Amino acid sequence: MATAEPAASAEDVSTGGDIIVTGTRRSSRLQDVPVSITAVSAETLRQQGYKSPNELQYAVPGLTYNPQLGAGFLIRGIGTQGFDYSLERAVGVVIDDVVQGQPRNLGFNTFGDVDRVEVLKGPQGTLFGKNASAGVVYVVTRRPEPGIASTEGSLRYGERNELRIDNTVNVPLSDTLTARVTGVYQQQDGYLTNLYDNSSAGDYRDYAVRAKLLWQPTADLELYLIGAIQNHKDDGLGGLATFRSLMPYTSVGWPTDPNNHSLMDFPALLDEYGIELGPDNTEFAHNSRDEVFVRQRDIQANIQASLGDFTLTSVTAYSESDTGSWFDQDYTQSDFYDINNSVLKAHQLSQELRVNSPVGGFLDYVVGAFFWEQETTAYERSAGKRGYDYPADTYFSFNGAMSNYEARIRSFALFGEANFHLSDRLTAIGGLRFTHDNVYGSYFPSEDIRYTILGTPAPATDGTVKKSNLSGKATLRYEPTSELMLYATYSRGYKAPAVGTSGGNLRMVDAESVDNFELGARTQLFDRLMTVNVTAFYEKFKNFQSTVIELGDDGISRSVLSNAPGLVTKGVELDVAIRPAADLSFGGSLSYAPTEYEDFLAPCYSGQVVVAADQRAPGQCFRYGSGSALDVDGFDSIQAPDTTWTLNAAYNPLISDNLRLFSNASYYHRSSTYGQAGNPNSIVPGYGLVNANLGIGNEDGSMKLSVYARNLFDENFVSRIHVITFAPAGSYQQYFSGEGKRTLGVRFDYAF
Repeated sequence: MATAEPAASAEDVSTGGDIIVTGTRRSSRLQDVPVSITAVSAETLRQQGYKSPNELQYAVPGLTYNPQLGAGFLIRGIGTQGFDYSLERAVGVVIDDVVQGQPRNLGFNTFGDVDRVEVLKGPQGTLFGKNASAGVVYVVTRRPEPGIASTEGSLRYGERNELRIDNTVNVPLSDTLTARVTGVYQQQDGYLTNLYDNSSAGDYRDYAVRAKLLWQPTADLELYLIGAIQNHKDDGLGGLATFRSLMPYTSVGWPTDPNNHSLMDFPALLDEYGIELGPDNTEFAHNSRDEVFVRQRDIQANIQASLGDFTLTSVTAYSESDTGSWFDQDYTQSDFYDINNSVLKAHQLSQELRVNSPVGGFLDYVVGAFFWEQETTAYERSAGKRGYDYPADTYFSFNGAMSNYEARIRSFALFGEANFHLSDRLTAIGGLRFTHDNVYGSYFPSEDIRYTILGTPAPATDGTVKKSNLSGKATLRYEPTSELMLYATYSRGYKAPAVGTSGGNLRMVDAESVDNFELGARTQLFDRLMTVNVTAFYEKFKNFQSTVIELGDDGISRSVLSNAPGLVTKGVELDVAIRPAADLSFGGSLSYAPTEYEDFLAPCYSGQVVVAADQRAPGQCFRYGSGSALDVDGFDSIQAPDTTWTLNAAYNPLISDNLRLFSNASYYHRSSTYGQAGNPNSIVPGYGLVNANLGIGNEDGSMKLSVYARNLFDENFVSRIHVITFAPAGSYQQYFSGEGKRTLGVRFDYAF
């Protein structure tokens, strides 16, 4: 019976050895797979000290993470550029064959008992239950190990009260039944300071428990049950901003001028606490709550049965989550606009069936069917005093009420991929996918039981959109020698339509599609001591789902969720690994993936001259109805660095009969990015990070004591730069990353 192969070791990953991947739905050597895949082993995650999903970007060039806009990954500079409760992510996350699609939730918060992570780049759909237009982050956790009783884990303590405890127990309950349970707890204080109450800011805390039961009554049948509870809480790290720059005030805002209800006198408010503006400013004063929580509960049943030479796989899963956030929306100690709260509840049910044919002949294939249903309910409130002398618990809101949302997504798909072995060296691969999506979204206002909210609410609205789509791929794979594989691929990707309802503004958003072209080479040299893999790609997105400027029927231009005509990403990916000796290895990776908007309109930025509509040109702010718009045709996409690259080295010599030195270091660099489309004032400078680890332990690594450093040289960097609300045009704030400060610590690993 076909089963998943064990993870590659860190040595394999760093040297290009026989790394086994299963993202193609078969256990295959990475060097034999004609797909752009980066595999990260559990050992690599441990060596580099990574503990949270967003840190994957430092191990995989071409993968980045955006904590805003619903939080999610980008691959080759492409990710979701907007948020609505029915909007799917461009980069899918799949954990143990289950799609994670609930809003504002990646689906995992730690790397507890993770076997490996495979990042598949480019559109995916002919082998996965749920299609993804830009790529998939495929997470595989370790399976229970029959016949083995074991305990393994680690203890970690570092700066700013970093604490991580994880432990896994594997227990054979009988000859056919095995249990595995993992628990993880991790926390760390932030490095920002809230001067209002002299507290640290950017703190987080995670815990997760995952229990597994593997029953193998015969050689041809297995039942694999997984249940998980995950809980994340932070004090608003993704939305915490400090003041970077303020434009001079032509008129004084509130509180200096009590009659100004549109602008705030930020200089006066900041002077109260002595806060200094600038790119290194890590201080602020918030008088209201900053917090994010994500709670998720999962259960799934995987059944695998051998039907002669065929393998049938069934994956049934149910997941539910609760997510909430609170932010001080005026970013000060005042109550000008300090209520910004949202809470959502979501659940999803999925069923996937796959059949794998036998291999070894002219034809082998994987075919499947998939059903997915997701429902979300949410409410949002956003309000403040706006400088008025309102009674207690009375506030003004632009929405005039509490906003309520519902979204339902039902998706059905048939998919498959076949390999035609035309000769011992030449294989043709073809895949098709039929998808039908039914998407519903609604909005309605309601009274708030906590507050009296003044203002005019938008009327209730709802809508439904349905879409059927046929997508697929075609690949030629050629092996001129046993150490060289070449491939060429064309694939068409698809992303479901959406019903935008934010603020009561109903938007029917068309489906997104992408045409992807790839050329790749996978090679091993010098008796496999050196691996060089290179991929060239070109992806053109049509009807790209994003927040854009559109002209309404009333002649007013608004920033709304809609479809931009196009977005292109193109470039090259390079991976090199060298092992000159058994205990010494070097590696490096490069992703050059410049992006380019096509016929895309964004908000103008301060200081631009507004020209007539007939003078529209790239980079120009022009009259658009009763307002204006910025033409960003040809500009880089937001949050998308042109270049990311890594270097790594590991040296693990024996220093006695049963004692080994463990040492490794890595460097990650990314180029600058736009925080807002076409706005040069929002450009986030590029930066580089160094991680290092030095330890000593048993030869087999069963016990190891080490010291570690993340961001060794204390590179302070920001994740986003954005305009400040209620400030003069041209004022900017910055959002810091949790990794923008050095962490030194000590770690003990064990395995019995």
